[in-house]
Amino acid sequence: MTERSALTWARDFLCPAGLAKALILGLAVRLAIAPWTSYPYDVYPFYSASVDMLAGMGMYGHAVFSYPPGFGFVMYPFMLLLSLFVDPSLFGSLQPEILEMGAISDLVNPFITAPAFNLALKLPIIIGDVLTASILFLMVREWKGDGAARSAYILWFLNPLAIWIGSVMGQFDMLAVLCTLVAVHLFIHQRYALAGLALGAGVLLKIYPAYLGIFFLLYLLVAAGVAWRDRLSSAARLVAGALVSALPAVPLLLTTPEMIDFIFRRASNDSLGGINPWFPASFIGSLTSPSGVSPGAENFFQTPMFLMLVGVALVIIASVAMARSDRPPRESIIAGSLLVLVIALMFRSVTNPQHLLWALPFMLLFSFIDKRMRTPMFMLTASGLLFSLTLRTFAVFLYPLAAYTPLVSVEQLNSIVTAYFSAGPFMPAVLLALSSLLGVVAMVKAIIMITSLPSGWFRKRLWGARE
Repeated sequence: MTERSALTWARDFLCPAGLAKALILGLAVRLAIAPWTSYPYDVYPFYSASVDMLAGMGMYGHAVFSYPPGFGFVMYPFMLLLSLFVDPSLFGSLQPEILEMGAISDLVNPFITAPAFNLALKLPIIIGDVLTASILFLMVREWKGDGAARSAYILWFLNPLAIWIGSVMGQFDMLAVLCTLVAVHLFIHQRYALAGLALGAGVLLKIYPAYLGIFFLLYLLVAAGVAWRDRLSSAARLVAGALVSALPAVPLLLTTPEMIDFIFRRASNDSLGGINPWFPASFIGSLTSPSGVSPGAENFFQTPMFLMLVGVALVIIASVAMARSDRPPRESIIAGSLLVLVIALMFRSVTNPQHLLWALPFMLLFSFIDKRMRTPMFMLTASGLLFSLTLRTFAVFLYPLAAYTPLVSVEQLNSIVTAYFSAGPFMPAVLLALSSLLGVVAMVKAIIMITSLPSGWFRKRLWGARE
């Protein structure tokens, strides 16, 4: 490929024909809101990891950053570049006026990051957002044509939840989503080593792509009409690619043995709730606990570990069923990927709005198999937005605007948060419960559409009866 053709391909990939306006609009919205918004409670670990890395202590220096190392690798160049223009001591500031909010809500942090830091943090996420829209366009175009591909691009890049999670909250799940889409694209084209490499890169960002690894591996091993030698060879290439992607984390693991503890630390909590079937636990906790903390699990069968094991078991069953289905291979892989990720969402102890991004692009892809999937896709988008806004009100996301501009004051935002909780926990709890219920209904509808539950799937899989 010549240099000119490579540049043409890159331009067409990043800005497909007929989509320049959608790209410009999506970027303008993201870049306009990114500096002036954040979720103070969630952004502090990223701030801590950034200044620790710049100080030579590594991303786990103060044991605040409790994610796999992938996002640390991604954000470091952006923070290093920012440090050339802004002293790291100015990356954020303590706002004493917000301290009083701790008595009202335990999810409001008084340390507010600066606009420059917020932009540097979110830039790689925004880039990942563009690449995600582009890979969706590529996947749909080769399958359904240019018109459908443009629809997929617009529906994703202008999706309000995708914009909110990346450019307001600053959560980096989008980068893991990109890895899973690339992995599925490569898997469809039987590039198993590269698919494993993409999945492994995703696991370095978030653990959840491992569920897709289970699906891919079982799909290869139990596929009908394939010789065992070819099955094992394909599975070996998938695993080898995944192992190669883990190499960047090995030095960090050897120099920081506590890394695994940091990464899995939050899995040890016994909270239940969020946008999953266990949301009544958090609803009850909000009504009975002043801080809104859900009640702890009383035995092993209520713990995150038990829920995860049930989820893994269901993923294995679903993977075998989808590998043996009579769908065309592309449709089977897309449907299986979506089914596995919805199961992963439903069998988490706590499912937050950013986690919904894991399944949303696969819902979009599946909607080109069955257009009815658009309904649960929109429902899940609405659920994530409503949950995010009602958890602690929209005001908490505007603290950078208040701290660094005269447009609004910290006291004004404090008054909004105070007013929201002044009437007691009932109304916030009800709104959260409704948003969670909406998300659960959307996920159940998605499962029914994928599997043709209850009648078709049970008759065919359990009794072998014809439709």
